[in-house]
Amino acid sequence: MEKTIVLLTDENHAALEELANIFKSLGFTNIIQSDNASDAWTMIQLKELECVVSAWEMKEMSGLALLRIVRSSDRFFNLPVFLMHSAYTNGMIVLAGQEGVTGLVVTPFSTDSIKKKMEALKLVALDPQQKEAENSLQDALKLIESENYGTAMGILENLIKTEENAEYYYNLGYVKTAQGNYSEAIQAFRKATAIDRLFAKAFEGMGRAYQKLGQPEEAEKFMIRAADIHMSKENVEDAEMVLDEIKEINPNTVNIYNSFGVLYRKKGDFKKALFNYKKAIVIHPDRARIHYNIGRLYIEMKDPETAKSYFMHALKLEPDFEDAQEVLDAIDLGAF
Repeated sequence: MEKTIVLLTDENHAALEELANIFKSLGFTNIIQSDNASDAWTMIQLKELECVVSAWEMKEMSGLALLRIVRSSDRFFNLPVFLMHSAYTNGMIVLAGQEGVTGLVVTPFSTDSIKKKMEALKLVALDPQQKEAENSLQDALKLIESENYGTAMGILENLIKTEENAEYYYNLGYVKTAQGNYSEAIQAFRKATAIDRLFAKAFEGMGRAYQKLGQPEEAEKFMIRAADIHMSKENVEDAEMVLDEIKEINPNTVNIYNSFGVLYRKKGDFKKALFNYKKAIVIHPDRARIHYNIGRLYIEMKDPETAKSYFMHALKLEPDFEDAQEVLDAIDLGAF
């Protein structure tokens, strides 16, 4: 079978060609292209892929829908999938994370951004300058481990002068937090999350810094974001640890029990998942997403009739809730 490195999917042919040229400039010689998600899914099943990069918005099937199909397949569950869009909202970022996106690409395209994402997948080798920077980062991490924060901070600040890198800013934020400079730490963590919007540890750091500043609502918001990202990447133990921290900040937040519900569903503990979802509903009965999540849980528990009632209630609360309508239609067709 022919070995294909990357599949690019976008109904905008000019954008598709531009992206293909970027990959070629990075040394990729075996690229396939598709102008719709349905064909892309067929190619995923027929080819041996290392990576998929798909536009978020496409008419017949969105990139997000393609991602869901890929993640629901045992065979392709770990296939790296990136989504492209020009302007991500916080809701889009969280949703993509929950569906298991590998990363987000902002358009118009940046060769440097694409290169970094491929380096992270080890599909592009580091050049000598980058190897030197990586060695410096490792030196800084050893200094942090030995609590030599001043020297570590100097290395990190020099690295940042040469490159805007999420890892550098995250570790700088960690150092600032250890030194008690929480406001400066938050600025560094914000830089890290602006570069990498799925950097869970940076959101954690920001949340803890806000907690130290006596701002629990801000702390909770960023810790919830971190937990959502951890769960989307199947880092269940990390997610559980963060959720336990959030519970200490505010035990009555709807997000915490909904998130615990998602966590236990992923762990296969349906009894605990249902307990937490229902606790979330008691606090906020008008949240359509919670009703939808309970419906999904009942689907996994092989009880489509009970699931149906929750999907219907989610649609009553939010008539344009497409995901709920799609599953409801599938139940009516006997898919479950």
